[in-house]
Amino acid sequence: MNKKNIFLGIFTSLLVFQTIFLVLTPISKADTAIPENFCGKLDLSEVYIYNVSSFNTSKPLEWRDLDWIPRGFANTTPGGQILVNFTGFYDKAPNDDYNLFESPISYMDIEFKENRLGVLVTNTTFYNTSNGEADNNLVIGYNKFKSGFLIPINNFTYLKQQAYAQDEPPWMNATVIIEETQNSITFEFHQKGGLPQRTKSIYDKISGLLVYTNTSFGNYTLEMTLTNLPDLTTELPFISAYPTLIIFTSLSITTIILILSAKRKTKKSKN
Repeated sequence: MNKKNIFLGIFTSLLVFQTIFLVLTPISKADTAIPENFCGKLDLSEVYIYNVSSFNTSKPLEWRDLDWIPRGFANTTPGGQILVNFTGFYDKAPNDDYNLFESPISYMDIEFKENRLGVLVTNTTFYNTSNGEADNNLVIGYNKFKSGFLIPINNFTYLKQQAYAQDEPPWMNATVIIEETQNSITFEFHQKGGLPQRTKSIYDKISGLLVYTNTSFGNYTLEMTLTNLPDLTTELPFISAYPTLIIFTSLSITTIILILSAKRKTKKSKN
């Protein structure tokens, strides 16, 4: 075996090792600093799409910040969409005190799309909006239970207790109905007085995402369903460093054997 074949053997061995290493090593995402009480597998780069089946189209929704100062108007239509892209988790705003969920809470960009003769057209987008502000405007939760688009998943017993506690006579008295399955939890509120609010919101227990809401308050109505709920029950197989080390060691030994074999053949040919 000449030097050319030796180098070819070394190059081939290293190439095989590199290929195996790339195939077996799972692709890891950058740390998104998701708080431990929320789903750590949640993809913050994903745009979550809600198909709207009912919306009060008599007038646009006046969006207000937590100080009740108007930020603009939003409108969608039956057949339209509401798109949510989470921007991160931050401290709750000081004026978000009428919200039992504590810091950090999720923030998001919310885009409203109208269905105009079968074509989806963006109406408006509110940027870096807190989960509490989104709930306050879209009426997804009830009273201080501002569950919004994302709930923590570490303690459903506590969430249920807090939801039942929203029956607060004389102004916020309501019938509270909670249903829980292996995969989802539903919070339903029927207000008994005033402009009676009726809200049913369903959350995925794995991701914490809102998957469905049907809510009304006065002449405001909204019904929407999440179209792209992520499947977080499956994971990429974990390949530890141990089998990778074995592969590398085996290839290294193979390379050494090729070199020694080549040297022996060279000596024999000289003799």
